[in-house]
This record gives sequence, C-alpha cells and structure tokens, in this order.
Amino acid sequence: MDELNNKDKINLSKVLMNTLNSGDWKELFAITECDDCPQNSSQFYKDVHWNNDSLKQGCINAVEFILDANPVNIKEIWGLEGVQGTLKRNKPELYNAIESIVDGVVLVANPNVNNTNESVFKALEDAEVLLTTQGASSAYDRMHTALHGFLRQVCHNNNISFVNSDAITALIPKISSYIKEQPDDGRNSKVFAMLRAAGSMLDTINYLRNHHSMSHPNENLLKESDAKFAINLARSIMTYIDDLFD
Repeated sequence: MDELNNKDKINLSKVLMNTLNSGDWKELFAITECDDCPQNSSQFYKDVHWNNDSLKQGCINAVEFILDANPVNIKEIWGLEGVQGTLKRNKPELYNAIESIVDGVVLVANPNVNNTNESVFKALEDAEVLLTTQGASSAYDRMHTALHGFLRQVCHNNNISFVNSDAITALIPKISSYIKEQPDDGRNSKVFAMLRAAGSMLDTINYLRNHHSMSHPNENLLKESDAKFAINLARSIMTYIDDLFD
C-alpha cells in the first residue's frame, strides 16, 4: 500500500488539529487499536479542548504513531466525519493523494510526448492543474482533449490521412494500420494487439466524456477512482504510441 510522505503527514496532522474534537481522537485511537499511543492521555485531550500551543506537535506525533502502527489506518482517518470535506476545501492536493491511496489507484505520470503541439501541451497542462486543485473528475475532459489532439498530431507528423472531424475511435485504427505497414522492429505483437483492441475502450472514453465530464452540462460527474482509471488509460495510450514513433 502506498504511504504518505512526511510532509503530507504533517499537513494531515494540521487538518486534524482543526477538525477533530476529543471524542473524535478517542474514537480514532480505538478503531486503529492505538490505545497505547502516548497522545491518548488527559493532557492531550486538554490541549484539544483548550487549543494549547502544544496541540500541534501532539497531533503530529499522534498521526505518525497511528500510521507507523499500520499504514492501512489512513482509511480510518479518511472515514472520520468532517475530514474529507475539510481536506477537499483546504488541502486539495493532499485530498487527492489520500483518496488515491484509499482507492488503491495511483495516477500514471503525465506523459512527456514528442508528438505534441501548443494545444496538446496546454490541454495536458490544464489537466495536471485540475488534478491537483479540483480532482480527476474535473480533469478528465482536458485529458480527453489532449489525447485527441495528440493522435491528430501523430497523423500529421507521419502523413497519415485523416480529417478534422475524425474522433479518437477513428484515429486509432488509422495509426495502427500505418504502424503495421512499417518494418517490424521487434515490437511485441501481443502488446501491439492490445493497442488495436483499445478501440472499444476509447469508444467508452468518448461516451464518458460526453455524459460524465465537464465538457457538457452533467449532474453526475465520474467518481474520482473511475476518472483516474480513464485518465490513466489515456495517458498510457499516449505514451505507448509516442514510443512507437520514437
């Protein structure tokens, strides 16, 4: 299981310091089986009640103790009333990091691709900013735009015939056919077959974009874990195709 780094633990401690009351801390120590934590004491609860100067360090020590005892305890902290809302409002980057850990979804790195242009670069940049400030569900539409622009640029750079109205699902087969016509450079045929099969997944990506993203007025955006999965798929396809043309 992925874990928070020390900086994130400290920032989480500060959020909990301003969110949890004495009863919440007692509950947290109990459900994480950390009753032996030094902060599970009358002095710590006095600090919580009176917001004493020593509270900040006490919260840092408590969070370190709980997560060192078992990293899975982050799920118990995440589930406490008020924690998610406070994190989302005040520490969106930390919110996204913890949500990814809890959901077991880690985002693929933003692709550094050669087949790009100003529009693709801007869409990738926007998606990265939205990921850290508003979450994956808000970033998904810009990632879709980046993928679409990237595929067009690949076609343009390699003289692959296409029209501006071609959707992602039309561009992928054209690119796949072009690659198949080139001399075999030892690429794994099974992996390449996966790219051709990605057409159906990309068709779903188009549907998600039109019905569950910010591109059109929708009440039901993708859940964060679902949006991250779709973003990971788009990023992986971009990286793989870009490497094939390297």
